[in-house]
Amino acid sequence: MSFWRSTIFRLLTMYALVFAASVVGLVGFNYWNSARYTAQQADFNINWQFEYFSALPRNVLIDEVNAHLRAEMRRPINYYGLFSRDGKHIAGDIAVLPADVKPGGAGEWFRPELSQDVRQHPTFMWTRAMVLPDGDTFIVARNVDEMTQLRNYVLGGLAWSGVVALLGGIGLGILFSAAQLRRLNEIRHLSYLIAQGDLKTRLPLRGRDELAWLSQIINRMLDEIARLMGEVKSACDGIAHDLRTPLIHIRSLLARIDAERLQQEDSQNLQQAKGAADEVLRRFAAILRISEIENLRRRGAFSDTAMHVLCREVGELYAPVAADKGVNLELDLQDTQPVRADSALMFEALANIVDNAIKFAQENGKVVIATGQAKHGPRITICDDGPGIPANERSAVLQRFYRSESTRERPGSGLGLSIVQAVMHLHEFRLTLSDANPGTCVTLDCCPGHVFI
Repeated sequence: MSFWRSTIFRLLTMYALVFAASVVGLVGFNYWNSARYTAQQADFNINWQFEYFSALPRNVLIDEVNAHLRAEMRRPINYYGLFSRDGKHIAGDIAVLPADVKPGGAGEWFRPELSQDVRQHPTFMWTRAMVLPDGDTFIVARNVDEMTQLRNYVLGGLAWSGVVALLGGIGLGILFSAAQLRRLNEIRHLSYLIAQGDLKTRLPLRGRDELAWLSQIINRMLDEIARLMGEVKSACDGIAHDLRTPLIHIRSLLARIDAERLQQEDSQNLQQAKGAADEVLRRFAAILRISEIENLRRRGAFSDTAMHVLCREVGELYAPVAADKGVNLELDLQDTQPVRADSALMFEALANIVDNAIKFAQENGKVVIATGQAKHGPRITICDDGPGIPANERSAVLQRFYRSESTRERPGSGLGLSIVQAVMHLHEFRLTLSDANPGTCVTLDCCPGHVFI
């Protein structure tokens, strides 16, 4: 799992994005509101000056403007410009009549061209113009740098606060998500062990959140499943043990009867009774063998095993059996990397698969045992050209005693693939049945099954 698949990370990320969008909207609104307030205040001051200067006679007006220019100990806030009807400069700091500022209109965020002797040239100015009664144009530009800088400081602080909050939210999301992902990975690993048949494993109950609550429910469910499975398994094993003893006794009694001293019909019945008793004993032995393999949780017998060598040994063992039935047993064995496995159990599983393949192969048909190195580990493929297994029965044939309708007349107990499945579960290998067109292919991926999840 990744952070993007974590609900906590997604929720905190969405919250951080919503918060960031809210901060951007708040900053934009405050910027617009502060700019409007600055313009209103500048308009108020300029309107007062328009009323004052427009009431002065022309010569007094020029004197007032020049007095403003002669003031040495000042920090200019307002800048003035007086222009004739033809745009000629008469007096003031503003040297050129701005074409963008219309007399009598609304104010503009405009920085007029100032005279060279102005010591300070502001960046942000709110400028307005009016026409005096004598037809001259009077312009006032107000310096709002300080208010603008204060506004920018406030908005900048607000924006940086939003960035810090956004990064903090994402950081907390990563920390909380990492903690939850560690718990989920632990639950995933333990769930995989449970799925492999280890019903003694339980999920952790740390914390008091939803995961702990869900783990508690699953653990109770596992307790009940383990109890029921134990009862069923004990009953099956008990039946196998209890019935095997009288069957062995019956088989021993039948063996003591001298078939040569009986009539031919009685002798045939005796041989059929012995065969039936042997078949039942083989089935009980297979059931107990599956239980033995399923209970084998230790891995002390595991060692580095070369699967192509093991397949060669199985092929050599079954070559005479295949030849006796007229089946061509082919080996296509490529070298594979060693893998940790119980070689005796893997040999038994491969022997069951090859025995089934030879049994169901066509007369004068063929069985192919192939090995190769796949992405995750060694791969073993055993294919025959028999009747095949329908797609809707491929999971059922791995169950105990299941036999397809098309193969019921053939000898067998329906437990061979169940033994193979038990061995695969113990090794955490993957068993796959597929169509060989015609026939069946059994594929064993000899690597831990969790790599496929």
